[in-house]
Amino acid sequence: MTATPPPTEDASEHDEIGTFYAFRFFNYRMLWIGDLATAGAQWMQQVTVSWMVQILTGSSGLVGSVNLMRAFATLLSPAAGLATDRLGRNRVIAWSQVAMLAVTVAIGVDVSLGTVQLSHIFVFMLLVSVAQTFNMPARQTFVFDLVPRRVIPNAVALSWLAFSIARAGGTMIGGSLVKFVGPATNFYLQAIAYGTVLASVLLIRTGPRPPAPPRKAFLGALMEGWTFALSDPQVRLLLIMSAISPALIIPLHAALLPAFAQHVFNGDAGTFGLLAGSIGVGGLLGGLLTASLNRIDRRGLMQLIALLIFAFSETAFSVLAAVTHNLWLCVPFLVIAGTFETVYTTTNTSVMQLLAPEHLRGSIASVLQLTFLIMPVGSLVAGVAADRVGAPLVGAVITAAAGTIGIAILVLSSRMRGLRLSNLVRDSQDRSAAIGAAH
Repeated sequence: MTATPPPTEDASEHDEIGTFYAFRFFNYRMLWIGDLATAGAQWMQQVTVSWMVQILTGSSGLVGSVNLMRAFATLLSPAAGLATDRLGRNRVIAWSQVAMLAVTVAIGVDVSLGTVQLSHIFVFMLLVSVAQTFNMPARQTFVFDLVPRRVIPNAVALSWLAFSIARAGGTMIGGSLVKFVGPATNFYLQAIAYGTVLASVLLIRTGPRPPAPPRKAFLGALMEGWTFALSDPQVRLLLIMSAISPALIIPLHAALLPAFAQHVFNGDAGTFGLLAGSIGVGGLLGGLLTASLNRIDRRGLMQLIALLIFAFSETAFSVLAAVTHNLWLCVPFLVIAGTFETVYTTTNTSVMQLLAPEHLRGSIASVLQLTFLIMPVGSLVAGVAADRVGAPLVGAVITAAAGTIGIAILVLSSRMRGLRLSNLVRDSQDRSAAIGAAH
């Protein structure tokens, strides 16, 4: 199969970008299929591992501790970003998928044989998280090789749509499979999904990447992304925005939902899958919504409003759960939260990537990934606190704190309120043209 040239703006330059516009590009469709499969596997993994630990130990603190393994793996993000910038992005994706497939089959066999122990789950989470650490920046930046610059926000939104479909389906299916056929089946299905991703990536062919500045030494290259991120005022602000969710909202999903299912709603693994899947259903709606909002230029204001709705919907869920213990009254607030989590996250990701120079795009993605180091720590703290005072109180406090920070940024930061997509796309195109002209 011969290499295809990079996407251009030629005949489609003035086309209106509709909800599914990025699907016009074959390579992007292959990437999207891979996004769907790998995200589905990861959500099945999360619900399976979280429930296994909850049943083995009965401790929300230990559920949060398992997620701490992600933090250790995420420390490799600078190396992952550098690999993404220097190696072929499809090559990084392919090898990381091979690694995830291998360790997932291994834990599945361990569970099937009845020899699994808590320590095995911790080791599995560490190894699979290392592979995911390399996979994520490569996937996030690969889209720039596959679609024109002005299509990037639409493509990122559709990629998040795949993630949301997977979260809705993966968590619900995962929870049901744990209940009816046991966790080993989940791990084998995850391995099949990783094989699907590998096949889809091998079908993608791109032309040569744009020329880059001379390479720096290893340590200098590792620091270059951080230097840019911390010196650019817009990127610094977006980093703060990106850290709010993993610090104060995602811990409710990662560490507290099993306790809500078991202790607040008196349910089982199916209840947990329903709660987690409700967020995914909202994410599905949010992906469609974000992909349709191509005409909205005020991306900073859009992100702030989405954060406020996301945070306070989670607060309402926690308060209602404590007061009513009514599952079906509380679930709609998780759907709303999932919807606006998608708007908030995809907007942040696409804006950050448009701000990044081409040769640092993987490094900036890894910087963004490092903000998720906060999530396992937040999950551990939230889980330990929930063991003492209950999941509803902890959930209400941390999500209300996230919303309060969002209000402060909305009131105090004119830079964030004034962030415009049209300026970002134009500046990104100008940087690419300037690099091409220089070489």
